[in-house]
Amino acid sequence: MEILRLAQVFVQVIMLHGKIKKVIEKVIQFFKRYWIFIVLATVASSLLVFRLSQREQPSLEPQPTPAPQIKLSPPQISGVNLPRNSIFSISDFSFPPRLKIYQGSESKISSDQAVKIAREFGFSGSPQESEDVFLGNFYTWATKTKFLSIALNSNTINHGLDLSQSQLPTKGALPSPETAKTTLENLLENLGLSPQFELKWQKEDYLVNRYSLPFVNNPKEADFIKVGFNPAVGQYQMIGLEPNEPLVSLVLDKEAKLISFSYQLYFSSLEDLEIYDLKDNNDVQALLITEGKIVYSDSYEEIVKIPNFVQAEFNQITLAYYQDPDKNPIIQPIYILSGQGTLESGEKTEIIAYLPAIKFGTQTPQNQEVPREFFQLPELP
Repeated sequence: MEILRLAQVFVQVIMLHGKIKKVIEKVIQFFKRYWIFIVLATVASSLLVFRLSQREQPSLEPQPTPAPQIKLSPPQISGVNLPRNSIFSISDFSFPPRLKIYQGSESKISSDQAVKIAREFGFSGSPQESEDVFLGNFYTWATKTKFLSIALNSNTINHGLDLSQSQLPTKGALPSPETAKTTLENLLENLGLSPQFELKWQKEDYLVNRYSLPFVNNPKEADFIKVGFNPAVGQYQMIGLEPNEPLVSLVLDKEAKLISFSYQLYFSSLEDLEIYDLKDNNDVQALLITEGKIVYSDSYEEIVKIPNFVQAEFNQITLAYYQDPDKNPIIQPIYILSGQGTLESGEKTEIIAYLPAIKFGTQTPQNQEVPREFFQLPELP
């Protein structure tokens, strides 16, 4: 019985083996006939799985770092506080609601360049080297009739004649303003200081040969002519702490001889930064006393002591950019207010005040363009 059962199992195994063999042969035949379609389907499936797996993974590409915002603060303006009795009576307040600020690239004068500049002014000896808290390192040259000082770190030059030791012409006519401007441009080129920006020429002044070289209105009564310019910043100009003094200027006598030369530009170029909101008419009136500073007065009292104003009235206003004497690299706009002040003694005097133009507070910088119809080219008083 056992032998019979084993024989039956053996027969079944042989029959099953025959069936498996037939199945394998059919599969082989199927692959032979359709192998190209099987390969394409396999590749397509692999790509689909790969793309799905990539979509599920976060992107590893580096994200751009946001540009840091400038921490802007009001400019430091040295001057006399405005009295509580200050009046701002201006009907035409035509200024843009927003304006751009700039960052200056500091410019310095090297020691070799300073020596070359001194040679152009006729100095051949070695300079006297000094150091100042505000000006930094500076060189000076001096003779009986003239002097020269160059602040290397502040990019500032002052040259002049000692008029008490100089023979000055008393007859003849002064050079024309155009001639004086050309003389200044040629001098800057010879000194290697030709400006890399547009110029905003100031109105020429006529001076007389007396203490502090006072102004006169009639050119025929003058001994000297003075011309100068400020850098143009957009549609406005950049000024310093002294509103009536151009940042670059010279004085000529009646023979077109150089009497004095002044150069005070801390920056070689300006980079655009953000746009900020400006104070409007109401803001100016509200903040005039707390933020404004009187920077100029034609009173003699200002020369001998700090003037004490009891009243100030402003009837003119312009807009300009401010070059901080402390060389703050952020160049921002200020309002220039002109009018009349009354001293404690009762004397009436012309005054000029500066007021930061940006509306400081909770605002954030904006990147919108300023409407061009708001741009105006102001004239300094």
